[in-house]
This record gives sequence, C-alpha cells and structure tokens, in this order.
Amino acid sequence: MTIRLTLPITLLAFSLGGCALPETLQSGTDNPCATLKEIVADYSSEFAAFRKSGSDYRSVTIYRAKEELIRGHCEVWAWGNADSAYVCTAGAPDPEVASTRYTQAVAQVSSCLGPEWTLKEGARERDGQTDGVATRFSHQGDAMPVVSIHNIEDRWRRSVYLYIGSPARAF
Repeated sequence: MTIRLTLPITLLAFSLGGCALPETLQSGTDNPCATLKEIVADYSSEFAAFRKSGSDYRSVTIYRAKEELIRGHCEVWAWGNADSAYVCTAGAPDPEVASTRYTQAVAQVSSCLGPEWTLKEGARERDGQTDGVATRFSHQGDAMPVVSIHNIEDRWRRSVYLYIGSPARAF
C-alpha cells in the first residue's frame, strides 16, 4: 500500500520517551499518554488549549506548544477555516536511529490510543517518489483527528514526525 501525502512540507518527528540514542529526545510532560489524549480531545477547538505565542506567515500561523510530547520539538499549525494540527518533528542522524525512533513511537502511540483506534502502515509518497513510511491511526464514528507517525528520508537527512489533525493533511 502506498500512502500519498498532500502536505507541502514535512511537519514532524516523534518519540514519546527518552531513549539512549544520539540527541536523546525527552518528553515535555510527566504523562505522555494522558497528554496525547488531551491533545486529541482538543482537536475540535483547533488545539486552543495547547497554543502559546505564534508567528504569522503567508498561509499559516505557527504557535509554540504549551505542552510538548517531545521537549523542544512541538508546535501547533493553524491554516484557517478550522484547520489546525499539532505537530512534533525531530531529525535523526542516520537511518538506523530514525527506524528505531519510528518503531518506538508507533508502539507507544498505539498503546496510548488503545484498541478503538485502527492503524494502517504503508509507504509514504511525496511528489510521486517514495520518501519513507507512515503509520496512520484513525478512530471511526467521531469527529476525531488522525494521528500519524512518519519516518522520512529527505535527500541528506532523516526525520520522524508526529501529526495530529485533519485527515486531509495526514497523507
């Protein structure tokens, strides 16, 4: 299965807990699972409870996140028309570290969200080229956001990112 991205840019990287890897990532919250659930629940209000100061750009406002699943790596992006996303992004020094972080993040998010969320994994495609893999978690029956984790190879660098937001922007 190929997952097609409609995002114009790469948004995020994610690992809920610190790990013994180069540039160890740390959670910015005492209870990452509870924070993840709070962020998901705040989707309908465009993540208003998680916004700090913002910077306006031509088509998006980017807010610093009040609570960060990964300390120093999370933001809220607001495009207007009730379209916002909570994103975390961090680079990885090599494919092995990126793969480990991605696998850990998928397992942690799956554990936190629980069995009522279904996951789908596949190749991630951008501009007609495969550039990594992505796992998408979805919840049926509600106006819930999509939660997705991406392991991206972009020419010279690797990133793993978390996206919580509209299914239209997830991939």
